[in-house]
Amino acid sequence: MTGTAMLKRMLSPAQIEVGLLEIADIAKRANVRVILIGGVALQAYGGDRFTVDLDVAAEGRLPELAEESPLSFGGYQSHTPSGVPVDVILRNDAFARVYREALKHPRHFPDLPLGVVSPEFLTLMKMVARRTKDDSDLETLLGLGIVDEPKAVRLATRLLGAYAADDLRALIDVAAWKRSRGNPG
Repeated sequence: MTGTAMLKRMLSPAQIEVGLLEIADIAKRANVRVILIGGVALQAYGGDRFTVDLDVAAEGRLPELAEESPLSFGGYQSHTPSGVPVDVILRNDAFARVYREALKHPRHFPDLPLGVVSPEFLTLMKMVARRTKDDSDLETLLGLGIVDEPKAVRLATRLLGAYAADDLRALIDVAAWKRSRGNPG
């Protein structure tokens, strides 16, 4: 796939705005709590990663968003009424607790119609995703210096176990070293 074809698939700021408004309205009508996660959540905190879809964690199905394709870890891919791609995450695996708890502690931004996953829970989500882009997002997130690191380590210990907490401590140390050298990520 050429670079031009890739750029055509990336969501524009206008598409993101419309999609978020649609999801907020749909969630409100369905009385389902949702939070923004993924690339757009990272953008809300100052990251610069482009994305091809919106990702939301939800406490239940959003009936107005038809299931087009299931996600292996729970949830489904869909499109908003205006055609914006969205992944509705309904984790049903070993990491479901991380997502359930994250839904209870959103951050609110005045210019966003949805709550956003906290940096600490986003850190854990990026750790469990285990994809190259998530490793890069995790490095960016820690490099921004916005994660309450002791809180993130406590959450990792409680929700993911001691080994994950040790991994997070090591990632935090690397991010701090990079920041000390003038390289945030």
